[in-house]
Amino acid sequence: MRPQLAQNHPLLAKHALERVLVDLARRAPEEAIGEIAPWIDSLIGNGELDFTERARLLFALDEASQRPARHCVDLYLSACTDSPAARRRLWSITHGYWAMVLDAYGELLAIQAAEPEISDSGLVAQLAVRAMRAASNRAKWDAFRHGPIDELVWTRLNQAYRLASRAGVAQLPIRLRRDREVTSTVEREYVRAIALHSVGLDQLDAERLELASRLVHYVLPKLELSTAPSTTTLYWIDSAHSLPPARLVQIPRHAAQARFFGGVVAANALQELLELASVGSLPPGFALQHDADGSNLVSVLSHMIRLWSNEAPVRRHRRHPMPGRLLVVDGMERMLARLSGGDSAPLPRDWAVRDASLQGIGVDAPSGDIDGVEIGSLVGMHSADGDRWRIGAVRRLWRSSKGLSQIGIEMLGDAVSALADDGANRIHVMLLDPIKRGAPVRLILPLSAQRSERPLYLLDQHKALKLIPLPGREFGVDHEIRTYLLAAA
Repeated sequence: MRPQLAQNHPLLAKHALERVLVDLARRAPEEAIGEIAPWIDSLIGNGELDFTERARLLFALDEASQRPARHCVDLYLSACTDSPAARRRLWSITHGYWAMVLDAYGELLAIQAAEPEISDSGLVAQLAVRAMRAASNRAKWDAFRHGPIDELVWTRLNQAYRLASRAGVAQLPIRLRRDREVTSTVEREYVRAIALHSVGLDQLDAERLELASRLVHYVLPKLELSTAPSTTTLYWIDSAHSLPPARLVQIPRHAAQARFFGGVVAANALQELLELASVGSLPPGFALQHDADGSNLVSVLSHMIRLWSNEAPVRRHRRHPMPGRLLVVDGMERMLARLSGGDSAPLPRDWAVRDASLQGIGVDAPSGDIDGVEIGSLVGMHSADGDRWRIGAVRRLWRSSKGLSQIGIEMLGDAVSALADDGANRIHVMLLDPIKRGAPVRLILPLSAQRSERPLYLLDQHKALKLIPLPGREFGVDHEIRTYLLAAA
């Protein structure tokens, strides 16, 4: 409910603002976010307050939201493996909050940018840094649900950078919380936003995206932003416009305020961190609740190092346009039901094939038709004119503003279901390779299966085949892929 507006805003009195802030500090994270939002809404379009007072109140409310907003990220990641409904509700609350905060800062940026002269450069620096933080948080919550990133994000980021550059305060240290000595600058926040944009958001689920965000912060001093390109430049952006960063393919000739981003030095620091993480020596602050063994951290480090290396990533196999239709079933349980041919088998989804390569395919699907599909999801595929089901895993996923989702699927193999016994339970599995003596065979197992190093017995009509587990495993949303070797008779 929007608070009652009056000539004197309810929070103008110091004791009233302090009382609200103290009350917010006692609230649970998502409750606190919900309570702050109406107060911020009361500042938007409020012509009864002068610019300085609106900025002061917005800064205070923004500062009060930082702790609960960080906790909402942790709650959202936990909900990813707990309750889809809870996850959607928390996303809606927090994403809506950051959208409102960005609107409030955007209005103040526009007012200040319209002034012929800047009277308070310190206030401009404070406004720009906080606006950039809000834009980055809005972008991250957009990306948690696989996009699209709202166009206002880069409009506000570039606007804030232009304003701070005009005022000469792009490198002025700003404290964002009174109880902490940590400072930031407009330049630092701009680099952070560009860096996170460059890490392949369509290839990261929410947990890996949060890890990437923390790693960007870890190597921030080693990231490069310059006014001229170099041999280590990866991306460029023109802050005079509203467009996001783009890969540097050729030197831009008509950019008004071009900036060039490079991450090669940071990639070297990440490589050192990867070597530590690979032997289980995890620095504090990186391990997330559902990544106890550090496997997600290792994969994100490898991913960022590849993207920030001196050479742009090159596809191993060429893509070929291949229009057509594809029947798709997502999830291991649904795939097994489909292969069994029972009455409970779900109806497949109908997706459009865009292109194909030796190891994967690109498809387009209505964004409303991908509920439950995540990066790492298992999908069973059947072409309209084919006679067999194949298995793949979602590696890229991004919603476009046109109501379609672009999905990249890695092909894993033909879909063959089987019954296995791990010594404690019988489980349904899927084979990705034919069983041959002396040759490894990949099996897809449900996450609920025991993950011991004991042999697995594959059951058929005549005998049980003993399979010895080999090192290494790959985890998906509801499954794991393990490699076995057929034991000698």
